[in-house]
Amino acid sequence: MNQPFRLSELQEPCVAFTAADFERMLKLGAFANMRAELVGGALVKMMPALPGHGERNATLVLQLHATFGGKPLAIATDLAIRIDELSVRAADIAVYPKTLEANAVPSGANILLAVEIADTTVARDLGEKLADYGRAGVAQYWVVDSAARIVHVMGSPKVDGGYVDRQVVRFGDPISVPWSDAIVILD
Repeated sequence: MNQPFRLSELQEPCVAFTAADFERMLKLGAFANMRAELVGGALVKMMPALPGHGERNATLVLQLHATFGGKPLAIATDLAIRIDELSVRAADIAVYPKTLEANAVPSGANILLAVEIADTTVARDLGEKLADYGRAGVAQYWVVDSAARIVHVMGSPKVDGGYVDRQVVRFGDPISVPWSDAIVILD
């Protein structure tokens, strides 16, 4: 005889995507109309950028690009970065060696600098993203806090997440660029 049951007694199924799944979806255009990250196996929709964010992003990209001085480096905006097997983050700006494969998601260890422009995301960028980028081996991580007019500059990633070296630079003061003797100044 069949026993009655209630649908509420069933556990909700949970499916975790992998970084490889995310990369396949990315290549197939699954995120053509949205920005997304993979965090712990879950797809997370990201906010579209506002004009101030885009302007600060473009200004910093131009300044950073000018510091390459013939070095075989590349720069990208909204670059997907593999953190681990269940997480892929998207950096507002990333600098990496030109030798990386053009159609693959790079690992954090291949990223020389990741930058987040934090108009409304300071807590996340200085919390979970800072831990993820450090754990993945991103060499340098900057968080541009537009509201406070400061840049959090992190270096020397820790295997368990985060960074050993941390400093705060005010807008208008120079920030040393790790691959050259050059500086950039945000205002």
